Amino acid sequence: MKKENKGFLLRTVPQINRWTGISGVGFLLYLGAAALELRLAADLIAVVFALIALRAFLSAADLRGRDKEAVTYNLLWGTGALTLLLGACVALAIKTRFGL
Repeated sequence: MKKENKGFLLRTVPQINRWTGISGVGFLLYLGAAALELRLAADLIAVVFALIALRAFLSAADLRGRDKEAVTYNLLWGTGALTLLLGACVALAIKTRFGL
């Protein structure tokens, strides 16, 4: 039986792993777009994949709080680090776009 999401957070470790992998690919896409000096594309990629990473991190933290054995520290800290990296990319995008 497939578990349904009835909210923002993901319910299972495989779902969290999948979303973390997707956000990792997004970070690589961001690096590629930034290297090619496609600023608008890089900024949009950063925003979209930062939200994906944030969802995965919050889900991992919530699941770790409920079941300490289900989510390893590697998954929790890795997802958190990826979220911080993409969040920093979004902050840089906002700073350069709006001159803050």
